[in-house]
Amino acid sequence: MRTRSLAALAVGAVLATACAKVPYTGRRQFNLVPDAIMNGLGKQSYASMLGGAQVKKSGRESEVLTQVGRRISRVANKPDYDWQFSMIDDATINAWCLPGGYIGFYTGILPVLQNEAGMAFVMGHEVGHATARHGAERLSQNLALMGGLAGLELYLAGKEKMTPEQRGIVLGALGIGAQVGVMLPFSRAHESEADVIGVMYMANAGYPPAESLDVWDRMAAQTGGQPPAFLSTHPSHEKRKQVIREWLPQARKRYERNKLPGDTRATLWGR
Repeated sequence: MRTRSLAALAVGAVLATACAKVPYTGRRQFNLVPDAIMNGLGKQSYASMLGGAQVKKSGRESEVLTQVGRRISRVANKPDYDWQFSMIDDATINAWCLPGGYIGFYTGILPVLQNEAGMAFVMGHEVGHATARHGAERLSQNLALMGGLAGLELYLAGKEKMTPEQRGIVLGALGIGAQVGVMLPFSRAHESEADVIGVMYMANAGYPPAESLDVWDRMAAQTGGQPPAFLSTHPSHEKRKQVIREWLPQARKRYERNKLPGDTRATLWGR
């Protein structure tokens, strides 16, 4: 009875504080998993994903990636994130940011980005997933479905020794949840949200937000109008552009206040 009472109290406490707002959109999300857990999962996944990859340690691509990444991470304002940027020599059209600020770009996406501003939008989009805690939100949903919330709260709070059954629930939820909350594609709602955040981040960092529309035009041309595998659950290119256009007036104002010197839309990577 005492264990159940503690579990009920723990769950009640976390439910009262679990609602947070997503940057810029203001959407309220139900989020139960602390950043410490998500960032740890992100770090582990990052090491795993880079383990067998050919990471470019130097060169123009890596230099631009680091420069853009630092500017975007600065406006994201997450000093507790362990920001790291890796350029992966692979033809896959992909980029990602794991919880905690672990970022990977594949050389295959560079012709789609074409320039520094294009990279800033995709960087902002991927960072937006992390700062909006989309992975934690999905993991929270998974934990709720598995009935592991009480065990997780007891485990984190350290108020009570967990039974083997409770420990199994927590470890099982985290094991499966790591895939759901870190590695698998996001929902269409999350993708649209990340587009909005990405446009605002790039504008705050001094990059022209209109380049985001050109990125999706180039993506459509590069993939024959169909989203690549990593965008399989994403909104259509036209839908994404429609959402971005709604936010462009606000983004342009931010860009005008923070505009970088030089032409960040000059072509760096051709097709």
